[in-house]
Amino acid sequence: MSDEPARSWTDSLSAAERVEAVALTVSEPRTANWIASEAEVAHETATKYLKRLTDDGKLSSEERGQQTTYEPDLVGQYLIEMRELYEGHSPDELAASLEDMNEQIRTWKTEYDVETPNELRASLVRTEDATDERERRQAARKWDHLETRRRLVEDALRLYDRFPGERHSTSA
Repeated sequence: MSDEPARSWTDSLSAAERVEAVALTVSEPRTANWIASEAEVAHETATKYLKRLTDDGKLSSEERGQQTTYEPDLVGQYLIEMRELYEGHSPDELAASLEDMNEQIRTWKTEYDVETPNELRASLVRTEDATDERERRQAARKWDHLETRRRLVEDALRLYDRFPGERHSTSA
């Protein structure tokens, strides 16, 4: 057993990182006070970083009476990711990534004899082994994530048809 005290997240993340982590994971609009409390920062600090996240398109804000609430801007985040994929990768790189994702999904379909992540979750009733159960649950989560990433990559590839020759690399 270690003699060192456990590090809290306030030791390992900056105030800006904590505000971002809390604000981007809320499931409903939240006030700056609520986010500040969860992120363990001062209200003024939370407000400063929330404004920056809103300006960057990661959050949306809404005036509700005398309060401003914040929640993840899903469209803004999608557009940011699309731009990063489009500018940071060639069509061949995106196609290779798509092939890797498709191969992983085919592997899960074969390995677990299912067609969807939810069928994989439903298969948990057929197993009594705790390790197998955990692996199936993790595979279903990863499968959901890959489906989302796959749609993003497909959309980024379509940008090359829509804007041929318009790609501007962000790398130096």
